[in-house]
Amino acid sequence: MKWMEEVNKEEGRYQNVLAFEEYMKLFEKNPEKELRPTCIYLRDMFDYYGTNPNGSFKLFSREHADAPPVHGQIKTQKRIHQYLQNFMEEGFNNKFILLVGPNGSSKSSLIKKIMLSAEDYSHTDEGSLFSFSWIFPIDQFVKGSLGLSGGTADKNVNSYAFLEDKDISAILSSELKDHPLLLLPIKTRQKLIEDAFKNDGTRLETIRKSYLYNGDLSQRNRLIFDALLKNYKGSYTEVFKHIRVERLFINRRYSIGATTIEPQLHVDANLQQITMDRRLASLPPSLQSLNLFSLNGEVVLANRGILEFSDLLKRPLDTFKYLLMTMESKTINLHGILTELDIFFIGSSNEIHFAAFKQHPDFNSFKGRFNFLRVPYLMSYKEEEKIYQEQISKLKEEATFEPHSLTALCLWSVMTRMRAPVAKNFHDEKIGRIAEALSPLEKCLLYADRETPDAFDSESRQILKMGVEDVMNEYENDSMYEGKFGISPREVKQIIYDLAYNSKSVTFVEVLDYLGGLIEKKAEYDFLNISHQGEYHNPQKFIDLIEAWCVDILDNEVRESLGLVDDRSYEDYISKYILSINAVIKGEKVKNNVTGKFEAPDSFFIKEFESNVHMNEVPEKFRSNLIARLGAYALDNRGKPIVYAEVFEDLVHLLQESYRKEQKKVIDKIGRNLVLFLAEKKDGGNHNVEKDVREMITNILNTLQNKYHYSENGAISSLQYLLKMRYDTQR
Repeated sequence: MKWMEEVNKEEGRYQNVLAFEEYMKLFEKNPEKELRPTCIYLRDMFDYYGTNPNGSFKLFSREHADAPPVHGQIKTQKRIHQYLQNFMEEGFNNKFILLVGPNGSSKSSLIKKIMLSAEDYSHTDEGSLFSFSWIFPIDQFVKGSLGLSGGTADKNVNSYAFLEDKDISAILSSELKDHPLLLLPIKTRQKLIEDAFKNDGTRLETIRKSYLYNGDLSQRNRLIFDALLKNYKGSYTEVFKHIRVERLFINRRYSIGATTIEPQLHVDANLQQITMDRRLASLPPSLQSLNLFSLNGEVVLANRGILEFSDLLKRPLDTFKYLLMTMESKTINLHGILTELDIFFIGSSNEIHFAAFKQHPDFNSFKGRFNFLRVPYLMSYKEEEKIYQEQISKLKEEATFEPHSLTALCLWSVMTRMRAPVAKNFHDEKIGRIAEALSPLEKCLLYADRETPDAFDSESRQILKMGVEDVMNEYENDSMYEGKFGISPREVKQIIYDLAYNSKSVTFVEVLDYLGGLIEKKAEYDFLNISHQGEYHNPQKFIDLIEAWCVDILDNEVRESLGLVDDRSYEDYISKYILSINAVIKGEKVKNNVTGKFEAPDSFFIKEFESNVHMNEVPEKFRSNLIARLGAYALDNRGKPIVYAEVFEDLVHLLQESYRKEQKKVIDKIGRNLVLFLAEKKDGGNHNVEKDVREMITNILNTLQNKYHYSENGAISSLQYLLKMRYDTQR
């Protein structure tokens, strides 16, 4: 069977068994890879998957069947990586990372991605991890008795690691997944490490601080090791024959090196004597006399990996007070037995429980051993859109989400999470004044694309572009930071399901209509009860701003479909006019840039320009006023290049309005005939639609579908809405 062959070849994971001597050769070949406590291992894992152009780590955008990519949260990702770097400097994970944010802000998703990526990394050559088990052969396999009563093992056997089951009487695994190097005597181990890193002082200093340099085996492994060493009269060679070094694969599902503790009450770690364990009967006699204990619980399962405390602060504080000592000493006390741990501790909490935690008398004790890391809702509507793309793709059989529909929803979502800029919050007064003038929509576009408002002058736009980070960080240290409140992605997902259920074709119009109903439900959404501050915290105003923005985009799409887009360069158009009238006033000629010759000013061009701006005064007076303005500007801005479109912004607006009026005649004609066109399309009859109008409407609908990816229904309903709202043809 072909599938059986493929399964047998897959990964070769069952061949990842080594004798201790083989493992030591592996260590000597690449000591840097083998000497990695969890903090270094996870830091290397972050670096292994690399970064995206925007600085985010690729491991959070990797595909997993049960964990969609995490979008945004770049600052949070970088901080986690920095914490790992800090732990590396300390030699162990000396702080608990607590992700704090509102419900649904992707705290658990971030942790899940770290766990699953660590799982994948452990299957690579670069991410290989090793632990060991004790192997005890049957008496018949060795000469004499291996009852540890003076018998000596067969000198011809180098290791029991590769024995078949029939030759093995007992196997004891290392419950804490002890590192194989801990089997070496500490002085020998330290010398090996010193020699391995004699040319890398920085890495050596880091390893010296870790348990791999100073630590020891867990209690059970130490008892077994010492008993065997005593029996073999100090022969480490004989003891190491019992060691089977095994590849360690992190597995979140089975809690191997990646474990989650849920908020419900239970014991995180426990110690249980195994004197009555059936396995003990198969052990050599002198081991049977030992008081061996079995460790269990999530802390034990997570050792040499990641331990997540989900909703940590929902538990009574006494149930995790032990973390204070664990963070400080990297050990846990189980019934008087100190057990050394190598765990990356991370957890999550919502803002409500965190606020209560800060009022607790013991908060300051925890504060010194915790890193509190904020995870807000996303403040970039483009990153927000990415969250729902897969959901919308799965709903395509039920409904089509037309262009700009999801954008409208995400813009509104981000606006609900914003605070109004206040000038006095900024160190730079200029940035403060400019930021204070931003509308919620303009602030959204600034956050997502660094897009500055067209209505601002060039200087203000430049200042704003340089100060984007200042605007984004205005409330960084405020208890009511941006992204702490507002609608959550979970709620947005439900809105998307509702929209798909209500309409086969979802345009931005359906989205805004739905939101218009939602903002009435003040009892269900706390953010709807925040007092208005100008246009901010004003959900209805958000809808109005988004509607105007979407209509502008749709208007451009329709006009481009008709070839009505004004693609003239206003700078060139105005500069040519100004130079021409200046020459007329002075009685001079102007240079023809094509021929290079000096010619009389083009009087037809001058009159056409003045007609386009609807000049309503004597031409000579109009022209002289413009030249005077230009002279005044030049005096006030000596040495600065003249940008005519900025000096004469009023002319730009007049030209745009003139062009729009010309277009309106065409679009009015379309509006008057659209109903007839659709009737013809439906019944196949002749409703006296003029041929040129029919062609224009057909061209619009085809372009909207083929170029802008509307569905047919979406293109028709969007066109109808535009004609109604902007051109009054359907009212």
